[in-house]
Amino acid sequence: MGGSMAKYKKKIGHIFVHGFLILTLILMSSHMSFTEEVKNSVQVLKIGYDPTLPPYQFVKEGEYQGFLLELVQKIFDDIDQPIALIPMAKETCLEKFRSNDIDAILGLRFDAELSESMSFSESLVNSTISIVMLNDDELDVRDRLGVAPLIIAVERNATEFEFVKNIKKANFNTAFNQQSVVDLMLLGRADMMVGVRHVVTYLLEEKGLTDQYYFSNSYVTPIDYYMVVEKDNTALLDRINTELRNLKLNGAYEEIYNRWIDDKSLENQRRIQQMIKIIAIIALIVFMGSIVVGWISIQLKKRVDEKTSELSLANRQLQHKIVEIKNSNELKNLIFESSPRSIAIFDKAGNVSAMNDPAMRICGLNEVPIGQAIDNLEPLSAMLRGKMTAILVDQASFACQEFMVTEKDRQKYYRYVIYPLMNERGGIITIEEITEEKLLKEQVAEKEKNRALIQIVSGIAHEIRNPLTSIKTYAALLPRKKDNEAFQNQISQVIPNEVDRMSALIENLIDYVKPKPRHLEVVKVKDVIDSCILLFLPTINSHHMVLKTDIEPSIAINVDKDQLKQVLINLILNAIDAVVEMRDSHVAEGEEMITITAKAQHEWCVIEIIDNGIGMTNEERANIFDLFFTTKAKGSGIGMSLCKQMIEDNKGYIEIDSEKYQGTTIRLYFGGVK
Repeated sequence: MGGSMAKYKKKIGHIFVHGFLILTLILMSSHMSFTEEVKNSVQVLKIGYDPTLPPYQFVKEGEYQGFLLELVQKIFDDIDQPIALIPMAKETCLEKFRSNDIDAILGLRFDAELSESMSFSESLVNSTISIVMLNDDELDVRDRLGVAPLIIAVERNATEFEFVKNIKKANFNTAFNQQSVVDLMLLGRADMMVGVRHVVTYLLEEKGLTDQYYFSNSYVTPIDYYMVVEKDNTALLDRINTELRNLKLNGAYEEIYNRWIDDKSLENQRRIQQMIKIIAIIALIVFMGSIVVGWISIQLKKRVDEKTSELSLANRQLQHKIVEIKNSNELKNLIFESSPRSIAIFDKAGNVSAMNDPAMRICGLNEVPIGQAIDNLEPLSAMLRGKMTAILVDQASFACQEFMVTEKDRQKYYRYVIYPLMNERGGIITIEEITEEKLLKEQVAEKEKNRALIQIVSGIAHEIRNPLTSIKTYAALLPRKKDNEAFQNQISQVIPNEVDRMSALIENLIDYVKPKPRHLEVVKVKDVIDSCILLFLPTINSHHMVLKTDIEPSIAINVDKDQLKQVLINLILNAIDAVVEMRDSHVAEGEEMITITAKAQHEWCVIEIIDNGIGMTNEERANIFDLFFTTKAKGSGIGMSLCKQMIEDNKGYIEIDSEKYQGTTIRLYFGGVK
């Protein structure tokens, strides 16, 4: 009985163990399945980057690589976030980000305007803006700077571009990225360049040209590169910043950094730290030498001689650095004094700390009013009125502001830019006279008007012949049919109508041609559009195009009527040219059409000019408002720039949607619908 009970207990035990193992396997399987599902549910983060920024992010032998690419891959691997790194141009990155096609952008400089719509991470890498030139050209460039014409290569719309624009007699060869700026210098298309030191150093070392170029000033202006994410994605931003700090603390950041960037300043810093450690060791050896003087004293003398030699070398390098910094300061002072622009610098209390000669002439001063309140100096006070708090407290900038001063019954126009100094140390205002530019713009506007007028007149001339022919015919029949009642009725209706039609055409033409002072008034949008259409209708008909309109008759806005008419005429003329160019390209299909609409949207009046013409590429659309940029063989490149300025002068703005061979839609927005 006892043996049977033992066997029974043993069997129960086996069943329990097997059941426990099966339950454990089921739980492990469920956990692995759940883990796999969670892993698969994590969304891939799409990150765009500009691959023209070596050594941070670039393509070499068909492979995308660089410090920032490796760093960001390490960050997201550590936080278990799958990513897709997508190379594209900087402007394309911004477009894709705004349309939510990508989730983040890698390798952007800080931009206050962009920070309103996106969040910047902590600095991923720090470098400086440097001035670089050939060793053989150093003295020549210094002698010519501010005195003779000089070509400077610089990145378009970058921080350093605003800096070098103040150099007198300097011409600029601009590029869209840092790599292209270096290429301009290497191709001999610039006397000097201003750019990011790491990028220049990497490209020169890669081509074996480092010893041929001179870096005039190092670490004058620090520059940082960041990653940006959506404004409200604070969780992702915190994870990125936290992991970045961890990598810096555990040494992984420095390891990646040293693989890609040969930073001489860090090498010097490490050499000094190593030197300090060695000196400490030497001190310890000296202390121990009091006990074992003999053999250790001989070794100590040898080590001291070695370190003395190293210290001597470090001292010579330090002296060279001091000379370089001195030359850099002299160069900055030379730029400040030789600039044709008026420059005034004020401290955080709003008092003048520096002012060049042109600025003193504007203010009617003979010496720099150091310590005086800048907002007490005319005409600077008028330019700064209401802006001091925003500049000094909020670090705000004011770009391309215009101001008019009357001197001896003569009007002078100035354009000024105000921006804060770094670290809340005050602000700077730069002023340039644009009186001649204003006159030139007026001449350019008149030239653009004459171009449109030639096409308008050629169409109207044919249109006037038809009513003249009718009148001439009735005049010839008048002696024979003067007593015919039916003829009398016809002549009494036809001739006045034809005369009215000619009169309307001529009045609209005169109204467009004759100059008028700028005057804001409430105008009916339909009346202005109809008068423009009347001028172009003969041309449109002669090209066998279809014109459609959909205009709300009651819309009225407060604008300068003549400027609105000139804008519409320029845009309709461009639409006609685009449709004709599409026809000449032999790509056109279907009806050739121009559509003009006007409607009210909330507080805005929206006018659309739509054509199915040749359209524009992304690059053409991006540059369409640049002065003298044109895609036409005989175009002047001034029409769209003038249109944009006149629209903005009337408190409106313009949008353009266009694709090559797909047509163009232009929208004009004017506020204050009546």
